[in-house]
Amino acid sequence: MFLLHSSFSSGPRLKAGVIVCAVLCFALSLAGCAGYVSQPNTVAVGALSLSASSFDFKTVAVGQTAQQTLTVSNTGQAPVQLTGLSVSNKQFAVTGPSIPRTILPSNSLSYTITFSPTASGNASGTLTIASDAKNGMVSLAGVGQQAFANLAFNPPSINFGNLALAKTSTQNVTVQNSGDVNVTIQGITVAGAGFGYSSISPGVSLAPNQQATFQVWFTPKTAGAASATVSFLSANLSSPETLSLSGAGVGSSGSGTPPPTTGSHTVHLTWGASTSQIIGYRVYRSEVSGGSFTALNGTAVTTLTYDDSTVALGTTYYYVVTAVDASGNESIHSNQVTAVIPAT
Repeated sequence: MFLLHSSFSSGPRLKAGVIVCAVLCFALSLAGCAGYVSQPNTVAVGALSLSASSFDFKTVAVGQTAQQTLTVSNTGQAPVQLTGLSVSNKQFAVTGPSIPRTILPSNSLSYTITFSPTASGNASGTLTIASDAKNGMVSLAGVGQQAFANLAFNPPSINFGNLALAKTSTQNVTVQNSGDVNVTIQGITVAGAGFGYSSISPGVSLAPNQQATFQVWFTPKTAGAASATVSFLSANLSSPETLSLSGAGVGSSGSGTPPPTTGSHTVHLTWGASTSQIIGYRVYRSEVSGGSFTALNGTAVTTLTYDDSTVALGTTYYYVVTAVDASGNESIHSNQVTAVIPAT
């Protein structure tokens, strides 16, 4: 503070002893001066943002896994340090970039959340995302369902109608895995004379909803109605899945050659024992060398011989044998043998 003495001569004079004082505010010391507002110091911070606060996996078969994606973003102005990921229920899991991990501003990370139910029923849990910003929480839910295996045929049955003797009719069939576990087809059998299948063989594996197309055929040997059942066997199935076939053989008009007829002949087959642990053998027959074999026995035989008395006169047959283990798995075909049936 400075004391100023007046030296003006004009105007009224100041009385002696009166002192005029003025308080000056200097720019270097602004505190207390009217109109000054102090500016606060600002610090950039990071902000954790999640693409979803909850995930519902709906229904998942026991033993199967479903997954969804979580995106973790930094919407702030400073880096965010992720320090931990934890899940409260072991049926859920999270995988992705390792922790600790830094997320720069305007950047993000993607993590995969999975649900692998170990039992039937409702399941829930919480995913906690720890960071030096505000922690993130994600609720998790799903339903475990007992797994089952099933095969479905389309069409479920086929009627070939009337067909001239010794002629062949073929139709396509689609087999689909309508269950929720993988199914490996370990055996295919045809019970019924004059019918067979092609374009599919044991060992084919179908994932859930996967399908395969194969052919079934009918070659009537005798006049009259005929039927058969095609059975697909698998260790996953509680019982074989079956496809029904039917048709009728009719005499060929104008044919001077009579159709083959069934006689009293029998084909006697023998083979050597398998060196593996098996429960028996399955015998296959075809009228085409090297192709489209049809199983003659649904249940594996335990002997080393088999008699086929369902042969037709004047027909040539080709045979192979497979070994079957306790799980229904079959070996590859044995060598092929040929049997020529006399015409009389």
